[in-house]
Amino acid sequence: MHTVQLEHVTFIRNNRKILNDITISFPAGKTSVIIGPSGCGKSTLLKVAAGLFPPTSGKVLIDGKNLLTMSKRQLQNFRMVSSFVFQDAALWANKSVYENLSLPLQIHNPDITRDERDRKILSILKEVGYTDSIHLRPAQLSNGERKMVSLARALVTTPHLIYLDNPLILVDPSVLAKMQKLIIAMYKSSETVIANFSSISLTKRLTDFAAVMKDGRVIFTGSMSDVLTCKEPEAVKIIEDIITRDYSNSV
Repeated sequence: MHTVQLEHVTFIRNNRKILNDITISFPAGKTSVIIGPSGCGKSTLLKVAAGLFPPTSGKVLIDGKNLLTMSKRQLQNFRMVSSFVFQDAALWANKSVYENLSLPLQIHNPDITRDERDRKILSILKEVGYTDSIHLRPAQLSNGERKMVSLARALVTTPHLIYLDNPLILVDPSVLAKMQKLIIAMYKSSETVIANFSSISLTKRLTDFAAVMKDGRVIFTGSMSDVLTCKEPEAVKIIEDIITRDYSNSV
């Protein structure tokens, strides 16, 4: 199990403060979900917490070690145990489905045999529901297939720290069921998961710890029960708006 902490993290891009002095601890072995309106900084917070974006100021601590000052070996070890599922899939466009899944295995486990690598790739693709050719490239896939392959790529290395940036958005119902099954399995495991979901119903089901965001700030944290019963006016308004939007999208 791995801990992730942010200490006074600010992130500025193009003179805009996207994250504003955030201090938060995501519990080890639990599923944490970031909640907030579009544009509040949820995806950026995930990417900073995963070490994909260095903070403009502040610290990101993984198991107590500052990501920015880790040695090459420590950073390699962090990359070995963590993975990120992008909202837009972010597959390598010039590589096939097989190559997209093979590369992280080769990087993090260079001694793996070809047969073992093939077994892992075919097994995880089956779990996410991908049934087309493994030799196709991302441009030849539907949006749902790209999402399936992206999730498979993240899970093929059996990570223990998983970041999910709204991976289920714009996914067909038939694809959604299989991807949700895998995400629910993560929730039931002892892995550390930090996520952002567009669906409040899925958020309610899978959240051990929630962080409510507004305008680049974390304005409330606690269990999902705490969030749904909190009296903080800003947080209450955000939750009400999200529940209303989620209900409108389902009818």
